[in-house]
Amino acid sequence: MKQFIIMMVLGFLPIISTAQKNTNQELIEALLKETPAALKAQNVPGAAIAIIKNGSVMFKKGFGFADVTNQKKVSTTSGFNIGSISKMFTAWGIMKLVEDGKVDLDAPVSKYLKRWNLPTSKYNTNKVTIRGLLSHTAGLNVHGYNGHESKKDLTTLTENLSGITNVDEKVNLVREPESKWDYSGGGYTILQLVIEEVSGTSFEKYMEKTIFKPLKMKNTSFTISKRILRKSAKAYDNKATEIPLRLFTAKAAAGLHTTLEDLIIFANASFSVNPVITRASILQLIQPTELSKGNYGMGYMIMNRFGNFTLSGHGGSNEGWHSGFMLDFASKSGIIILTNGDNGRNVLFGSMKTWAMWHSKK
Repeated sequence: MKQFIIMMVLGFLPIISTAQKNTNQELIEALLKETPAALKAQNVPGAAIAIIKNGSVMFKKGFGFADVTNQKKVSTTSGFNIGSISKMFTAWGIMKLVEDGKVDLDAPVSKYLKRWNLPTSKYNTNKVTIRGLLSHTAGLNVHGYNGHESKKDLTTLTENLSGITNVDEKVNLVREPESKWDYSGGGYTILQLVIEEVSGTSFEKYMEKTIFKPLKMKNTSFTISKRILRKSAKAYDNKATEIPLRLFTAKAAAGLHTTLEDLIIFANASFSVNPVITRASILQLIQPTELSKGNYGMGYMIMNRFGNFTLSGHGGSNEGWHSGFMLDFASKSGIIILTNGDNGRNVLFGSMKTWAMWHSKK
């Protein structure tokens, strides 16, 4: 799963000057012109884009097709798989348990596990902490997951962690904890198990009850139900040929399905008081770790490469999907881009560059 980032927020447009209107309109016109051209050039059927400025939605729109065969256009309520952006939501789920006094960030993860434990290693497994798992510094393997085409191919969570059907997905402690930053989707699968063990319910139900329902994210789910599928875009390969939606046991790392409208809600919650976690917890999540050289916090990627501002968020990709969620917390601004094609990353980067050049002038 390749990485990049993006994000955004809900609200009403503030009163702005004519000069600002012209500048905003220039960005909108650029996106309206460049996005369809990029989709065509890259063989990507569709995209959904939202722009946030100073805590308000400045632009949101669907482009192209959610379903090519039936000529169904992308809208702001079309469903998309968002790959590793799922990790941000998992981090929120863990921080809620921390705030409730049920999990200690610096405790050994083994304290919370009953159904599975890390295999014996030459390294000390007791040094693998919740904080280390969130920040990819715990010393674990398994960068990402390929998923499955059919529900019948899905294993249980503990079987997945043990690599029962895919030895490459067996999670092991492969280096000294807290010695190096190394991206590990496997670590987030352990966090998925932690949430189940501590909450006493399934990961999907916990996230629905604790995160999505309080935020009123009605079309966001780790459960790929008939209701979710009815509203979902289709996935396409690099030749714009429809491919099956990949399904995941490792949902905390890569399995979330959502819409542009719901991600706008999440962005708004990130910038303001919300019913899930505190501002202090969010600031912890976006604080870059030293081992990542300032490029990752806990569930959030951190970027400074686009201009005189810092972006916090995540990128995500699975077969047939590329997405990005970026926020500039200092100005309460950001961008969200969702695509339903294997070449969507190229579309994403083009739109992000256009937005970043505009945002750097603010």
